[in-house]
Amino acid sequence: MNFKKILLMSAFAVSTLGLVACGSESTTVEPPATPSSASQGEPYVPPEDTEYDIISMVDFDKRISGESVYFTGSFALVLDTNATQNTDDVTFKDMNITVIDPNGNVSAVQAKYTKPQFPTQNPIRINETLAHVDFLDAAFGSVCGNFQVAITATATDGSKDFNKTAKIEFTRPDTYCKAPEVSSSSVQTGVVMVTCDVEVATNGNNALDLGTCTALQSATADIIFTKDGNGDVNASSGNGSMFSPITNGDGGSYDDDWSKGYYPEDHKNGVPTYNTDFQFRSITGTSLTGLFENESNIYVVKTPLYNEATATGFFAFVVLNYEETTNKDFNLTIRVWRAQ
Repeated sequence: MNFKKILLMSAFAVSTLGLVACGSESTTVEPPATPSSASQGEPYVPPEDTEYDIISMVDFDKRISGESVYFTGSFALVLDTNATQNTDDVTFKDMNITVIDPNGNVSAVQAKYTKPQFPTQNPIRINETLAHVDFLDAAFGSVCGNFQVAITATATDGSKDFNKTAKIEFTRPDTYCKAPEVSSSSVQTGVVMVTCDVEVATNGNNALDLGTCTALQSATADIIFTKDGNGDVNASSGNGSMFSPITNGDGGSYDDDWSKGYYPEDHKNGVPTYNTDFQFRSITGTSLTGLFENESNIYVVKTPLYNEATATGFFAFVVLNYEETTNKDFNLTIRVWRAQ
């Protein structure tokens, strides 16, 4: 049979856009209702999918953002003019999200999201609901590993319901299940690092003494900032200090991927920042180019006084902000991490 299907969405609406739903026509769900077919602690049983091809679903995926995993995808109604079932009067009536644990059971963890206003014939775009799961949710307990979310859209023609369920896998990293460190003088946690902010200028005090967190003019300073004439700033050293962007290598952990705006002191729940929080393979660079182009980077520095055991001569820094003055010169605010 040649079905004439008319999707209730424009070509623009098919894609899952990263837009936040606006206005008051929404209902915030914290926590959302769990479908009656799925009980906490028992094997997840999805609502029975409709036998009619009334609900389509596309582009279901996930993305990690900070301490959360966000979900995307969309459901849409399909009108079939030749279908036995009259689909003209079908509308979406609800959506629900269920978290499934590594054993396939309904988890106590609740996804957070904002439901669209129902009933509607508009597509349900999951990214517009801001659907996400927080890795720090206490309901996870000490369980890490491979989880799923089951996202169910329910439509109705007034007398019968129609369901479609999409499943998305996500992993709660093992780092969230590490036993807390025991406070003891025998436990080596590294050297405590503290921060300071300092102003430098490419047409003035363009050098930085990291140990004292002081801007100055010196050809032998730890870092010397110079404009490149093309709207960016480079860095080099006057005393043999070396640089490298931080990286957690291939560790697969999200908790030490520090970058501009995402700093260890803001995400360690009161635990001090240590030199070991800044991960790197090696520090061998003698200069840095394009600090503005790569402004999200945090850099580690090793001066000639570097001592791995005491963290002497070890620093990290980031360009917090900058402003252009005249002749393509710049004022920069630098945040420095240094041993306490």
